[in-house]
Amino acid sequence: MILEKLQIANSTLLDSVNSASNKHAAETFSFQLGLLNNSTTQLEQLLNIMEAMHEKGITPRIVTTEIKNTLLNAVDSCGEKVNDHSLDAGTVTALKNAVDLCKGAVAAVWTGTADKQCTPVIESLTSLKGLVADKTAAENLIEALQKAKDTTPTSVSWLDTYLSNIEKGKKIIEDMHFDSDPEVKAFIRKVQAQKATVGSLTPHILDWLKENNLTDKIRLRF
Repeated sequence: MILEKLQIANSTLLDSVNSASNKHAAETFSFQLGLLNNSTTQLEQLLNIMEAMHEKGITPRIVTTEIKNTLLNAVDSCGEKVNDHSLDAGTVTALKNAVDLCKGAVAAVWTGTADKQCTPVIESLTSLKGLVADKTAAENLIEALQKAKDTTPTSVSWLDTYLSNIEKGKKIIEDMHFDSDPEVKAFIRKVQAQKATVGSLTPHILDWLKENNLTDKIRLRF
């Protein structure tokens, strides 16, 4: 419903711009129309992102009743005042505040969700990056996930890239049985801490090393 109202408001906005141009409307009105256009564009992008986050299973629905009512009131008010050429700074500011409310809601939800999704993958990849066939690719993936974790989504395609990187990371980890095999994980961490011994090379670990062609990549230091 909000998107439908927003599309109607944008259509009305375009008509008003044309009308204002034809009638040489006051500069103040034109200025407010410009600010309103910026806010409506941002709002439409945000609503699309929030819907995509829900549809792709990343987060639950973000729009609360409070946010929904604030947006509907702001969009309705802007639509009415654009239509009768009475648009003022207060009305435009109200919509901008509603947009900021959405931004804050997205950022708050994303911070917790991305940290929960990315951190385990980043930590496991960091442990394995020296062992994978393409170390540079693993490092690039770690960097991309870290950046995504610290950045609020900017578009639906951005979310698609984020999800793709999560899956790539998980596949690397799963293919090496890192997270699913406690003994392997413990062994790798011992090697990283330079605490692995000959006794750490159990038959299971030796089989894992051979299976992943790692017998020449791991060194035990004494």
